[in-house]
Order: sequence, then structure tokens, then C-alpha cells
Amino acid sequence: MQQLKADFSDPRCAQPVDFAERDAPNQLVNILEERGFAIVTMADPGSPDAKLTALAAALRLGNPYIPALYRYAETKDYSTAYSDIRSDTKDQHPGFSTTAGQAWHVDGLLDDIGDIKTTVLYCVRAAHRGGQTLLFNSLAAFAELRETDPPAAEALLSPKALNRRSTLPAINVSSTGPVFAVDEAGNLLARYTDNDTCTWNFSVGPPGGLQRALAFLRAASDNPRYRLAVRLAPGEALIFRNDRVSHGRHPYEDKPNARRHLVRALYAKVPTCRPSEMSAELPTSSAGL
Repeated sequence: MQQLKADFSDPRCAQPVDFAERDAPNQLVNILEERGFAIVTMADPGSPDAKLTALAAALRLGNPYIPALYRYAETKDYSTAYSDIRSDTKDQHPGFSTTAGQAWHVDGLLDDIGDIKTTVLYCVRAAHRGGQTLLFNSLAAFAELRETDPPAAEALLSPKALNRRSTLPAINVSSTGPVFAVDEAGNLLARYTDNDTCTWNFSVGPPGGLQRALAFLRAASDNPRYRLAVRLAPGEALIFRNDRVSHGRHPYEDKPNARRHLVRALYAKVPTCRPSEMSAELPTSSAGL
């Protein structure tokens, strides 16, 4: 898996792909495989929904996925294909409607590990100050842990290692599962989350293993090799593998009447290209690693 060798400190990581280029979908698919995320510029006029629809069509993502948490009657207000992420004092969503920072997590609090494979964030307006999206190559960090401390890594694979509970005021639900897993094809999957939704089961695995694993991952998440802050400009979209990368956010400040505004869409599919776009093997993009 190429992502295990990615170095997020490489300055090319922040270079966007121009969606207007003929081979843009191919470039994006290659970069996503190389490091788990990609940035794309979609500068032509159009609504955010139209931009996300075009991007999903180009990457063969299918229809947006509605997370299990938003399929309840109490949370139906959030069960939209495209979620607006902007400050709103009238809304109590702990992530969408606040200017506060967000600690490491993956999307899909109640969904099984690997169910939500792709997240896309489209920027309508950047924050006046702050608001960078944080990316953590938790998959590569876990691979390093498996080499240096196999018992600690084993604890993270336990199906009872991590419970995540809703912090929405309207509903009290939770889901327990592993922090990392291996799918049927032998690929690693990530569900690393370390925020106020988490309850850790330190009884799983070898004695002291989960504590050592968490200490390792917390240190790794500050390592520039594994961590990157991305500030999207208006018209740019960040695509990342939600089943391979953890993400968070810096706190931010808005200007009056000019709120930071991102639009999020989730997908159950992995980005791919049409056969005609994949027929010619391209050299590694200058935006890749």
C-alpha cells in the first residue's frame, strides 16, 4: 500500500490538481492511492452541490452516503446529501456549526470501520483566520507501530477497543469497534479517533498494550511526516480516504457576514477512473509523492 510510505512534510502535498485538465481524474486517483488525500481546484462558477456532483461523477463515487447517526428521527435535520459546515448559533451540532477546533476522528460515528470510504470537503469561503483542515496518516503510523511494538498494535485491532458515542444533544447512541482492521483483500482500514466521543477499553489486548498504542499514535499525530494542515481556498476541494486517514480542524475566526463555509459529502465508494482514463499509465504527478 503506497500510503504507508507517504511523507506529508513533502511540500508537493499541498499542490492542487486542476479539475479542468483532461487527465485530472486519473491524477486524483493516483494521488489518493499515494497518500490518502488530494486537493483539486474547481474554479469555474457554479453551486457547491453542482461542483460536488461533477467531482463525484468524474471519480465514479456514486450517490452521497448518509451516515447511520443521521438516519434517526431525532437527527433528520442532518440527513442531507451535502452538509453545510459553518458557524450557526441556532444549531447545536458539535462539529458543523461551531468555530471550535476538532480533534482527530473519522466520519461515521456509528458506521462500521471502512463503510464510509471517501470524504469530500468543498470550500465556498475560507475563514478570516484559522480553520485549516488537519490530516493524520494514522494508517502509516499504525504500520510503524506494528513493526516496533506488535502487542500494542494488536490491542488496536480488538473489536472492543473503542466506543464512540454521539455528542448531539438530541440522541444517546454509540458504537463499539476496532481502531484499525484488515479487510477481506488484506488492506488496512482506519477508525482512529481521539476526541470527546471516545471511551477506550484498556482491558483489551496484552496488558498495557492499548495505553502504549495511544501514546504512540498521539505522538505520531504531531510528526510532520504523518500530519498536514490544509487551508482550502474558495473553489478548492479536499478529497480524502476516510477509511485510511483521520482528520480534524484548527479553530477559526469569521468576519461579520462572511462566515467560513465548507460543504461536505460522504461516499461509500473508493475513487476510480473510467477505463479510458486509465488506459495509459501516467508518470507520478508533480502533485504526488
